[in-house]
Amino acid sequence: MTVAPVLPADPVAPADAPPLAPWSRRVVAALLDGSILGGATWVVLGAGGLAPDLTPTFTQGPPGDVDAVAWFTSPWLVALLLGMLALQGWTGATPGKRVAGVAVVRVSDGLPAGVLVSGVRVVAHVLDAFLMIGYLRPLWHERRQTFADSIAGTVVIQTREPPAHPWFAPVRHAPSALGSTTVSALALAACALGVGFSITSTSTSTGSSWESTVPCVADGTVATRSAVAVVSRTGGSTTREHRLWISRTTDSDEESALAVRWTWTATDRDLVGAFYETDIRRADGSTMEVSQELPSTGSASEVLGVAPATIEADDLQNAGSGWTAQTRLVVGGEVVGSCTFDSADWDAMRRG
Repeated sequence: MTVAPVLPADPVAPADAPPLAPWSRRVVAALLDGSILGGATWVVLGAGGLAPDLTPTFTQGPPGDVDAVAWFTSPWLVALLLGMLALQGWTGATPGKRVAGVAVVRVSDGLPAGVLVSGVRVVAHVLDAFLMIGYLRPLWHERRQTFADSIAGTVVIQTREPPAHPWFAPVRHAPSALGSTTVSALALAACALGVGFSITSTSTSTGSSWESTVPCVADGTVATRSAVAVVSRTGGSTTREHRLWISRTTDSDEESALAVRWTWTATDRDLVGAFYETDIRRADGSTMEVSQELPSTGSASEVLGVAPATIEADDLQNAGSGWTAQTRLVVGGEVVGSCTFDSADWDAMRRG
């Protein structure tokens, strides 16, 4: 009679192997590694940078008013990501994993998985990101594996001294307290810098950072014109962020408003109650009226540049295509200046 061999219930490791890592330690490691990559991305690309991630999720990019810049456009960030994959592949641990006390090893022999397998594991984490189920799977899975771990044939163990990768086993010295402490201190320093550069300490924003002049043609409705308008398409903003000892300035290209700046040759007329008036006629014949009181009082007897009237870009967008607009400066119940412009002029004037 032939007796079939009895296989061990769990081929992950021998009895004296390190235990499987708790889920909480894995979360801490992922957050620390994410801070290193995120902080480095901010230093290199600014607020619009899209950071790489060893545990990708379906998250939003930078704020809507900031142009996104992919991390792979920077050789520095590509090198950083490859370096972290190499650390995980050859030593089992990135800086974040070292600080959290976990390491990624192969199920088959408990050794570091290698760079190629580590790369496959990162890509496979996309499956884990769906509803975050894969990232939560270690809470109930017998080997505490994510879907990516199962695909790559890896497990995460609780240790700061995993066995050496076969390539480095012949030259690796026996672990020592001094060497282990030094490596852990360097990993902690990298994580601390990452956290510091991931948190905005101060942030200031200024108004429109660009504008383009839109033609506004005198329409002949004012017999004696004493005011002239300059119409501009404005947009963007400038944001200055300071993190640790580095400051970064980021410009956005988002449309802001249409600004009408009037220059009035005043004739000792009282400015109290003066106002701007703009009628936007949609293609369907309906009209949207915008009226703003002139933010000035008193009188003047020379050329006066008054504060601009603004029409939000959203209002112009809601007007649809083919709109025309007439803007007027009214002083003392009398129109002292008037001109017209249309959607074709607006669309033609891109960022200047």
